Amino acid sequence: MKYCYLLTIVSIIGMLLADVKDSRAQMTVAQPVQTKAEVETGIRFFEGSWNEALAESKKTGKPIFMDCYTVWCVPCKRLAQEVFTKPEVGEYFNSRFINVKMDMGTAQGKELNKRYKVTGYPTLLFLDEDGNMSHRIVGAPDGKILLREAVRAIEGNGYTSMNKMYAEGNRQPGFIQEYMEVLDVAGEGKKSADICLDYFDTLDKTKLKEREYWDLFIKYVKDVDSDEAKYVYKNRKEFINLYGEKEVGKKLFQLYNGGAYRYWKVEDGIGVFDEKGFEKYVRDLMKKDIDRKGQIISDARMNYAMKAGDWEEYVQLGNERLQAGEDNTFVVYNWGLRVNVGCKDMTVREEVAKWMEQFAMACDRKPDAKESASFKNSLLIIADKLRHPEKNDKNYRPTIVITGKIAALSDKGNIIRVLKKEGFSKQAIDSCEAKSDGTYELKMRVEQPGVYILECQGGQRVEFWAGDEDVHVDFPGFGNAKIKVIRPVYIRVAGGKNNEVLDKLNWEAFRNIQLAGAFARPVYSQAGVADSVKQQLMTRLGEVVSHDMSGRLLHWAEEYADREAVVTVLAKLRGEEYTETVQKVLTILEAKYPTSVAVKDFKAARAQQELIKQGGMAPEFSCPTPDGKKNLGPQDFKGKYLVMDFWASWCGPCRGEIPHLKEAYAKYADKGVAFFSVSIDKSDAAWKKALAEENMPWEQVCAPQAGKDVMKQYQFSGIPYILVLDKEGRIVGTNLRGKALMDKLEELVNESKPKTSMMMR
Repeated sequence: MKYCYLLTIVSIIGMLLADVKDSRAQMTVAQPVQTKAEVETGIRFFEGSWNEALAESKKTGKPIFMDCYTVWCVPCKRLAQEVFTKPEVGEYFNSRFINVKMDMGTAQGKELNKRYKVTGYPTLLFLDEDGNMSHRIVGAPDGKILLREAVRAIEGNGYTSMNKMYAEGNRQPGFIQEYMEVLDVAGEGKKSADICLDYFDTLDKTKLKEREYWDLFIKYVKDVDSDEAKYVYKNRKEFINLYGEKEVGKKLFQLYNGGAYRYWKVEDGIGVFDEKGFEKYVRDLMKKDIDRKGQIISDARMNYAMKAGDWEEYVQLGNERLQAGEDNTFVVYNWGLRVNVGCKDMTVREEVAKWMEQFAMACDRKPDAKESASFKNSLLIIADKLRHPEKNDKNYRPTIVITGKIAALSDKGNIIRVLKKEGFSKQAIDSCEAKSDGTYELKMRVEQPGVYILECQGGQRVEFWAGDEDVHVDFPGFGNAKIKVIRPVYIRVAGGKNNEVLDKLNWEAFRNIQLAGAFARPVYSQAGVADSVKQQLMTRLGEVVSHDMSGRLLHWAEEYADREAVVTVLAKLRGEEYTETVQKVLTILEAKYPTSVAVKDFKAARAQQELIKQGGMAPEFSCPTPDGKKNLGPQDFKGKYLVMDFWASWCGPCRGEIPHLKEAYAKYADKGVAFFSVSIDKSDAAWKKALAEENMPWEQVCAPQAGKDVMKQYQFSGIPYILVLDKEGRIVGTNLRGKALMDKLEELVNESKPKTSMMMR
């Protein structure tokens, strides 16, 4: 098998080598594909502080539209993804409002929460330039309703002005009907219901047989003891003939269901259950011709058991419902929520956790895959919290145990360290020393779930996922070898579903290096072949290996789409051909892990990648020069083409690229091309020492924090990373080196030359 494998490699190399030789006489440079500019649709939200938004509102004369959301709110996410993105919504709001998104969990959000008394999410506020509320929407409207309410706010017919007109005595029928709608939209359903009953008291009950008034009854009347409700029940057959059994039955169910919840009152801070009153209501209800009477009574009994803290009764009633065939996932999910919040009895919690798991498994059989996956995850999360109540604490941080064994121990120490990568720098999180038999055990408090590095004996390293599951890693170790040979080695990571993803990623990286080495050895052993041809061939082979790796990563991205750690795979799929898969997986992750920092960071990085595509403006930054007398960034070179090189003193390939940059500088520096090197060195002394050694005749700066911020801005993970910007500061070339850089500069310089014309005499 090994012989066949080598023959295959040699044959591939032979074909590519021949192809390279034959193509030297007629070489063509592939032109980058010109992507279409994305047409921006949907609402554009203001980027800045709340005070800056107010200032912008005063400056432009536009009122403010503010989306009050939380990171855990599912309707908030749906609103952002499905409504705010509509072109017609974006067109209206972008032209008329300063649009602000406010996370109500932040310090600024909490302040605004108090000011505007936000009680549910999402809440959408319409504000004037002084921040005074003119209108509000509580809940997640569709695009049509959102536009309708925005028009109300613009025209001055919103919540605040309607309240004022009602207080001043306006009782016109048209106004009353619109006012009830405004109150309902604003989350004041009780007030709108009271006003509706007052309004109906001025009308003859027979008006309810007219569609206009029946619709008001359906929407706003909630009191089962109201004259209107009694009239409809008494004449239900007539109403069924008019509006259908389904519509009338649903409304009567809602009325009598609401009536069952009136028997709990708080007196002097103590809850009191009017059991006699409730039982009388039950007896009267059983005599009524109302659909699903049993459900109404059962729901109410469970509610009163919960309020009284009788969780055994609550669970017993729930079990009766399940045995009777209860199959509403949302209802059962709410049962779990209530037990999780109010019950401390672990026996009860365990039984309800089993309910959650039972219904979670049933979700796999439902037709709507997206909604089912979301429900399944929500049920499993509640089940986990029921079994582990400590996870309800927002300050909860899991502690995981990392175990393993070092095969070859060293007399100089056998330290195991956990490292967190920040850019190109690494920070030690925790450490331990292996025992005499090579085994080790390290307890790690996970402040933030994500990818960490486990290091053995200062050299062997492997990435793992730290979440809420224990991890096991065995290391080969270096032993007592005088020289530590750092070569690629596969180290297996075990521990939970997320580490299954990391293990696959580690294996694929190891295999990729092996494959590249297998290609490289026969290429460079070819006698009589010029080095330039070998380099061309290795470039071609590198593309083959890279494509092969991406294909395998694409498979794992789809295979592990429901696991948080899959973001590590997605981060490596950066080509346009992977966009659809990446977006599909990201949608699954956002639904399943709405509070995940790893998912949030990946999404932010992806958005940044979109910003810095070719044709986009290069992000601005300012870093100090070697003498510390000034700060420079790409924005300081506008008016010239700019070659911007990200490098470091410790990076061999970076230092190897400097002669090529000097060659380009010598040829193009006097042709309108500027050069700018940005070091991501951690050590200022090492940077300045390298500057003295390399003697680069162009501007130099060193990015603080080992380039952490500029790496996020420009989304690179390897150096040297060389960009070319046009005279306006737009990115026109990425990751260009050697001949590719020279070709690009030649193209730009030639394009900028003034064109001459010949005049016919």
